[in-house]
Amino acid sequence: MLGTTVLGALIAAFVYTIGTGDVRLTLLVAGVAVAPALLILALKRSYLFPYGLYVVLVPFDNMLKISGSGTLTKMLGIASTIFIILYAIRRKGLNKPPLPLYFWFAYLAWTLLSAMWTPDASEAMIDLQQTVSLVLMYAVLAVAPVEERDVRAICACLVFGGIAASIYGMYLLHESPVLATTGGEHGRLMINVANRTIDPNHFANSMLAPLALSLVSFFNARKMSHRVFSLVAVVILSAGILMSVSREAILACAVIAVVLVWFSRRRLVGLAVGLPVMIGIPLLFPVIGTRMMDALSSGGAGRTSIWHVGYLAWKAHPIIGWGAGGALDAYDRNYLAVYQFYNAGWTRPPHNTPLHAAIELGIIGLVFMGAAYLSTFRLFKGIERGNRLYDLRVAFTASLLALGLCSLFIDLANYKYLWIVFATIAQLASLARLQKMSAAPVVYQPAPPVSPRPVVRGAVPVRS
Repeated sequence: MLGTTVLGALIAAFVYTIGTGDVRLTLLVAGVAVAPALLILALKRSYLFPYGLYVVLVPFDNMLKISGSGTLTKMLGIASTIFIILYAIRRKGLNKPPLPLYFWFAYLAWTLLSAMWTPDASEAMIDLQQTVSLVLMYAVLAVAPVEERDVRAICACLVFGGIAASIYGMYLLHESPVLATTGGEHGRLMINVANRTIDPNHFANSMLAPLALSLVSFFNARKMSHRVFSLVAVVILSAGILMSVSREAILACAVIAVVLVWFSRRRLVGLAVGLPVMIGIPLLFPVIGTRMMDALSSGGAGRTSIWHVGYLAWKAHPIIGWGAGGALDAYDRNYLAVYQFYNAGWTRPPHNTPLHAAIELGIIGLVFMGAAYLSTFRLFKGIERGNRLYDLRVAFTASLLALGLCSLFIDLANYKYLWIVFATIAQLASLARLQKMSAAPVVYQPAPPVSPRPVVRGAVPVRS
């Protein structure tokens, strides 16, 4: 019914403006015509829209900047949070807060407190805005009521977003091959359109969860059409990751493969297929082998030197850290104390998420972050083999481990694609808990028999 309404509104809009030839007027009228239908959709299926659109666009986050207002995904994230809160109010019920949420709140509180001693107040404000918005959105998604169809719709949006990003990268590479030579980094795709860039590592990392979902769907699909679509998705997503030539993402793909084999009932078959593929990729794509070898000679493009500087910076304030947003200033103050085997230059981020947390928030912040990440794995506990959510458990276990590996080579704490994985895992745990409650047997307890009143022999009734 809603789809018919949207289609009818669009037809009416275009018929109304077809004779004007004004594209802007056409788009404006179409937007006004569709707005009521989108509002109804947002109120009834908030996880599909606007949150689903948010998930689809996250891989393009840095390309969607709005001057003076952040990014389009930020606006969609705020709108998604509002509509999901309204949905929860209408449903009149909340899920039990997951354990990681308490650790993330502690991490957020400590991050806010650390702004009191940061050496870079402007950078701290940016960091705090991002952290507050991500943690609060995670909190809403973790406790708001959700259905299985909503979680699977979110997973589908993840896959569609990854496919769209990969196809976009292919298109750019086909239209402008010079993008693969900018910077001279062995022909890797370096997206830079109108001074809007996407880091190739984050570009590839955003496709890891979609790749894991597509692989699990391929192995578990019952319909041939679903299996064919999953295979096409795997090929497209793999191509996008290979185009980025991101060493961390390629290693993360190997982690995903190992996890899928581990959870499979046919591990020997998985090893027999997986090992030749992993060995053959560097042979089929020599650029990958070249970059892997360069990691040994350059210290991972200077990462070892950056980590050494970061370690010295952490030692200066090991307990409470330098404060939110202070990592760049801490790096510059310790830069000259380390021999630069590969000169990465001044003002570099730590390129390691745990080290970043340790530098800015000290051991206290690192403990909160580590506890939040590790406790996320406990949320899978109620999803056993045979459960209809088990395929999603496998996919998100692989995704979480893969992103955990990537976090050792780049800063991920404030990136939306990581928090989407966190939030979806919390929603899976809520679904599993509801399934367990609904499946619990109801034991009927009959009421105790009513004993008759005792009769006293020889008693004379009293007449009033």
